[in-house]
Amino acid sequence: MWSRLVPPVASYGYHNTGMRELPPDSMAPVVEWDDFMTYVFDWKQDQHVGEIGPTDSGKSTLTFSILPMRKYVTFFATKPADKILEQFADQAGYVRLADWPPVKRGPGHRLYTAQEMPRRLLWPNATSMAPEALANQRAVFKRAFSDIYTAGGWCTVWDEFWMMCRILDMEDEARIMLQQARSNDIAFVMGAQRPSRIPLELFDQATHLFFWRDNDEVNLKRVGGVGWLASGPIRAFVANLEPYQVLYINTRKGYMYRTTAPEVKFSRKVKR
Repeated sequence: MWSRLVPPVASYGYHNTGMRELPPDSMAPVVEWDDFMTYVFDWKQDQHVGEIGPTDSGKSTLTFSILPMRKYVTFFATKPADKILEQFADQAGYVRLADWPPVKRGPGHRLYTAQEMPRRLLWPNATSMAPEALANQRAVFKRAFSDIYTAGGWCTVWDEFWMMCRILDMEDEARIMLQQARSNDIAFVMGAQRPSRIPLELFDQATHLFFWRDNDEVNLKRVGGVGWLASGPIRAFVANLEPYQVLYINTRKGYMYRTTAPEVKFSRKVKR
């Protein structure tokens, strides 16, 4: 498996916690995206993924690149509009839903099965921040959470993790998903702009963590406290990443790599 890659040096042996200069490359080798996906990123169905990076850093690109690894996906969308997400969902065969659960029209109003609708973009109206609009989003997402958690076998994506937890009051659901859902073969993908004001379980329950460049001292301090790994090298790598480059950490095995997800190409326009 590792014949084409240089195995990384585990970061737990490096103790310079105050460093900001780039650590040795051997601690987080740079690999091409194809090699990363083939030899490094072994994402199993019951494993969670955390993505932390500022707006326009490349979180969506990476998310869109890894989701084809999962068969059943429900993507929770919270923005008023997102043309890139619309294009991705259209090309990847996602069905856009404004409400939950998805019901077949016709006699009996039977629910769609996972096999009939394996890829779902759950996007309740988010064009208003009025209390009633937020209440509707919250109600729709909570129904979906309950069904997904009960059924198992799904991958659920919250690409605005802070919004879901803090504004839509779903922090309890997030903690339940992080701590309990693995036993029911549920993968949880979370995207956040900052590593603060979100459940800390994201960092210790996610098997796979991705960090984009960040020079804010408060954020770097939080990023450096990932489980049992040495904080100095993590902070230093994150502070010195190139644009769109990401630091990948496997929290269970302790190794790190740097890579860059390719730009997503869309072959057709969004259907209107």
